[in-house]
Amino acid sequence: MKKDQYYFDVLIRCAAFGCEAALFLQESLANFDPQNIVAHMEAVHEIEHKADDLKHEMMRKLGKEFMTPIEREDILTLSHELDNVVDCLDDVMQRIYMHNVLALRGDMLEIVDVIVRCTEALRHALEELPNFKKSQTIVVHIVEVNNLESEGDALYMQAMRRMNTSESNPVNILAWTHIYEGLENCLDACEHASEV
Repeated sequence: MKKDQYYFDVLIRCAAFGCEAALFLQESLANFDPQNIVAHMEAVHEIEHKADDLKHEMMRKLGKEFMTPIEREDILTLSHELDNVVDCLDDVMQRIYMHNVLALRGDMLEIVDVIVRCTEALRHALEELPNFKKSQTIVVHIVEVNNLESEGDALYMQAMRRMNTSESNPVNILAWTHIYEGLENCLDACEHASEV
């Protein structure tokens, strides 16, 4: 049982890295200063690096296990999807840096707020995973992730519409389309993990 708990604990920690990266992104953008973008990008990348290290440690252990608490393929797939959440959050900060964003669009913060809530709901679902056979709330958290992803999709569509009806500079349109797509990828990554 102690050995089995290891995998559940690691998956919970993987989900927690997603929460940490989302909260850092939210804080960085709420107090946005283009002078700090390199430092913020490196800080998010450090979270992503720690998440990768944890995943690789678990995969080494998994390679030696004879029996696992849930199917080996499910552990691998879920850890990959949780890692993808952190990768997508890291990618958003990189996109902001690449496009040399000097000022944020206000609707961006609304989408980031949904991403933060989505990563938290995903973490709550993972905390219930050790009790998946008897849990009364794991499904509630999974449904919450799906609902938040839909809410985020609606905000994404509104933001894209607003930008395309108010922005005339094609370079800005291209840059912000790329950034908004990065945010939407974060929501999709959370949903994919919750589906697994």
